[in-house]
Amino acid sequence: MAELEALPEHLNALVFKLSEQERKKLLMQVARKIRQSQKTRITQQSNPDGSKYIPRKNLRGRKGKIKQRMFNQIKNAKYLRIEKIEQGVAIGFNERLSRIALVHQEGLVDRVDRTSRSPTVKYAKRELLGFTDAEIALIESEVLNYLN
Repeated sequence: MAELEALPEHLNALVFKLSEQERKKLLMQVARKIRQSQKTRITQQSNPDGSKYIPRKNLRGRKGKIKQRMFNQIKNAKYLRIEKIEQGVAIGFNERLSRIALVHQEGLVDRVDRTSRSPTVKYAKRELLGFTDAEIALIESEVLNYLN
């Protein structure tokens, strides 16, 4: 995932002048908007750099019906969580899906099913989480709007 070294020094200094309660409120407000932006990007099946995901090899199920789009459920708030941490907030997947998301994020090798007889597959790299330039601008504008 792209590291967010985002806030310029002047914005960072202004945020740390806020009280603890105001800072938490601002962080949660920004995190919700970023999560929504990530959800929209996953729905569009695109990486943070704007390129499209590499499509699955087999789009048809057993009865010839086209399968659902990739990551159709994973993008919902039930799975894409906002967690308060010491440094601020983190947006990521819940424990159950974090392994699956990591395999796709990094393009790793994994088993198709949980069974030991299942074949292993090298998955294409599909960046589920990452910051776009628009999201970094969104963070800056949200901080400035909150401070005004």
